[in-house]
Amino acid sequence: MSLRGGEHRRSYLDLFFEFVLVTIGVFLALWANNWHEDQEHRANARAALRNFLAEMELNRDATQRYRAYHETLERELNQFLRSNEPTSQDRLKKDVHFEGVRPVIFEHTAWDLALATQALSYLEPDLAFDISKVYTQQSAFQTLENSFLTSAFSPASMSNDNPKGFATAMMFYLIDVNQKEPAILTLYEKVIPEIKGALSGDAR
Repeated sequence: MSLRGGEHRRSYLDLFFEFVLVTIGVFLALWANNWHEDQEHRANARAALRNFLAEMELNRDATQRYRAYHETLERELNQFLRSNEPTSQDRLKKDVHFEGVRPVIFEHTAWDLALATQALSYLEPDLAFDISKVYTQQSAFQTLENSFLTSAFSPASMSNDNPKGFATAMMFYLIDVNQKEPAILTLYEKVIPEIKGALSGDAR
């Protein structure tokens, strides 16, 4: 009886140790899997931040490029419309140095890619919110530009008999542009350093 009892005790001990080893193995496998996923998410987040940084700097530079031109064009159109002289196509060409609308074409590939890969979910919530705000403002501005370009440059608006109508439409459009461009530039000046800080902090 004692021999059988000893065998049972060893059997229980063996089962217990096997259970412990299996539990440790499962725990280590889960830990390794979680660690690998965390590293992958961090890599995706870093890649998304680098893309956002490059794209925002590109869009910021494109916005800054035509700021002075848009401000000057609005001022000249306003003076043209307020003048008591008869409006004509020749006077419009003389008084207003029009060199095209020069719209800002905002790049948004980084945003599209981040949505497709769900990379935004790997960023700090406050930073993801600020980045989203930038792209929302860009999209709204792009819609304004596209709507104006579609409606303003029609045969009727470009007619030589209607310089005042064209100048009025252009001036009201530029009023919006000269409000939205500085607002977007202010967002860039806030968010770009935030992204740089996140990248440098992550590197440490």
